[in-house]
Amino acid sequence: MPTEMLTKREHVSPAPPAPAVDPDGELRAWARKHVERVHKLRRDIAIYALGMAALTSVWALVEWQDSGGFERLSDNGNPGDWEPWILYVALIWGFFVALDALRVYFDRPATEAEVDRTLERLS
Repeated sequence: MPTEMLTKREHVSPAPPAPAVDPDGELRAWARKHVERVHKLRRDIAIYALGMAALTSVWALVEWQDSGGFERLSDNGNPGDWEPWILYVALIWGFFVALDALRVYFDRPATEAEVDRTLERLS
């Protein structure tokens, strides 16, 4: 309310105080997010293991057939000549799963001691 509209007996009440930050609520929210990331990481590792097992068995079967393993079904093939494409898949996919694992491992809230050390270092 503008001051020129106030009478002598009226006065403006102070603004209500800002709600205090609930540290337990923030910590609980972080813990929930962290647990969800851990569950996602476990799911990603299980999918990686099952996917690589399936792809490796298909790769081995195809390469064995192409190398003369099924001579009556294969008309050409050079024994011992296997394509290593499965290694590229395993390394690239494993790299991304490892990035997720590092993010989950190093994701943690800042402690008061860390904040104090940083403030001391900056002053």
